[in-house]
Amino acid sequence: MSRNLPYDRASRVADEVFRIISNMVYTELSDPRLSDVHITRVKMTKDLRIARVHFHFVESDEIKRKNTSDILKKASGKFKSKIGSELSLKYTPEMEFYYDDAIDLQEKIESLLK
Repeated sequence: MSRNLPYDRASRVADEVFRIISNMVYTELSDPRLSDVHITRVKMTKDLRIARVHFHFVESDEIKRKNTSDILKKASGKFKSKIGSELSLKYTPEMEFYYDDAIDLQEKIESLLK
């Protein structure tokens, strides 16, 4: 008999990965270029092998997005180490980083409606 959980395991693991990465970006990473970066969400693949981490910051441009993504990729070893030590997973997920433009789109729509 299967239980009807409010959300699946991938969602629960994504929530934990989000918590770990967010805390690390805000408290443990000393790179000043990440000072205005906010982790907005994490999506896990169903097999839990890939974590798609979405980030946002105010006043972005394409160069800053790319640089921030590169900085986060370089820190992915630290993220994976922390995730591996805190979560009991068969595999520590690989990290992919994406700029989250949903907030930019929302602000654009709001300015058009005004």
